[in-house]
Amino acid sequence: MLKFFRKHARGWFMIAVIAVIIVVFVLYFGSSGGGSHTNAIAIVDKRMISEAELHDEYEKLLDIARLNLKEKLTPEVLKKMDLKAKAYHNLLNREIIIAKAADLKIQISDKELRTSIMSMPMLQTDGAFDETKYRHLLRYNRMSAQDFETLQRADLTANKIESFVREGVKISDKEAYDLYVLQNRKINVHFLQISGADIKNKIETVESELEDYLKRNGNLFRIPEQIKIKYLFFAADSSSANISEEDIKDYYSSYKDKYKTKDGKEAPPDKVRGDIIKDMKKIRGMQTAQTEARKAREEIYQENNMDAYGQKRNLTVRNSEFFPINKPPQEFASVSNVNDVLLNVQKGDLSKVLSADNGYYLLQVADKQSSYVPKLNVIENQVRQRFIESESMIRAEREAKSILERLKAGESFEKVASEKSLKIHETGLFRPGNIIPQIGENPDAVEILMQLSSGKPYTEKPLLVNNAYFILKFKETSQPDDQDFEAQKEMYKKLLTAMKQEEAMRTWLEGNKTAMIKEKRVRIKKKVEDL
Repeated sequence: MLKFFRKHARGWFMIAVIAVIIVVFVLYFGSSGGGSHTNAIAIVDKRMISEAELHDEYEKLLDIARLNLKEKLTPEVLKKMDLKAKAYHNLLNREIIIAKAADLKIQISDKELRTSIMSMPMLQTDGAFDETKYRHLLRYNRMSAQDFETLQRADLTANKIESFVREGVKISDKEAYDLYVLQNRKINVHFLQISGADIKNKIETVESELEDYLKRNGNLFRIPEQIKIKYLFFAADSSSANISEEDIKDYYSSYKDKYKTKDGKEAPPDKVRGDIIKDMKKIRGMQTAQTEARKAREEIYQENNMDAYGQKRNLTVRNSEFFPINKPPQEFASVSNVNDVLLNVQKGDLSKVLSADNGYYLLQVADKQSSYVPKLNVIENQVRQRFIESESMIRAEREAKSILERLKAGESFEKVASEKSLKIHETGLFRPGNIIPQIGENPDAVEILMQLSSGKPYTEKPLLVNNAYFILKFKETSQPDDQDFEAQKEMYKKLLTAMKQEEAMRTWLEGNKTAMIKEKRVRIKKKVEDL
């Protein structure tokens, strides 16, 4: 448990975790009974848990997450929550609790059941049971009153078992004090920084090292497949299009929703006449350009000579340099499917007519180059730069580990720092977190910092932050405020009690599940990772 505290010993987060833990084993009503052997995920004392029940439980947990997190429920957060596993274990634990309740002959009387339902806050209006709300709840969850009562009886049974487990949980003032210290402790550390950037200038390279590095890391320097094309562009010429008044009238009638005034109302035709003419000329120009491009394609396809067609028609055939297939020239930015076209054509192939914002393109593949790794003499500077960056970090890590081993063996921090010409820095007092003052952020920092003490002044290994290795040495910790602790002691005892109760319940469940599996009272048909 202390490891958990060390990792999450920050106020708001711990309280949030505790709030969740308190309800983890309170059975969330709503699972439907029944199921078939073929869809069973587990069988507990002949009671089958079906995949349909798992789906329902998952959806209910998902609804709760959506209700509480709203827009914060991103795909990444949802993945970390692993709701499918939670739903799976909820269902299995529920059935184990019910089975053990039967073993212990724990029963819920009709009076207890009735009192429990009638006192549920969600079914109250002005402090009294509201039958209308009860019927609405049943309709919302698509269940009968009998089904709901069965599940509520199971909840009450589980609560009784939980009460038995909780009775043995006691928290001392010392335990509460330890948690308070973990929550409020500030730490000050000395540190040395060994940066790869400081080592770069000391690295000399030889050709054999670069050749070996290129061989091992060829994909870093690989030139992707490239293509060279020749192409014709048929621009949309709107200057010669003749637009009659009848044309304007017909077009406006068909597309009047397109033309709005500033306040969003439909604009009268005389107010948008210029816009209509402009739009129609562009359409006519595009139609003419498309017709020309299609004619050109038919003729070039037959004769297989774009250059000859261009000369005959007095059109400029443009030629590109080699470019990566997935990065065509900016000129083709408005051609939405140009990448797909280029991927599927071979040398000499003629493309289909491609639409752009202001005309049409016709492409022909002049040449293609397969993906390859250039020779060292072509990219030596790039390889050298990458090699030095990689080697500098390797040497920085090796140097940091060597220094740390000497310090752990008992050598003086100041002496080693002086010998290595390293400056000793100090963070100042701060609450341990993943961001360390003057150093930066590391996801493991809080757990590493919480383990430092006067008896264990050094971390297990150097800490990597922003391409530099840091050697940390504990200097001091702040003194706890005993007066503040006394004011908050009861809150900390409640937090610890909830944690210990959760841990005790988990242990009880796992122990009984293991025993019931051994006794073949629990048969797992499908593991959660297989669903």
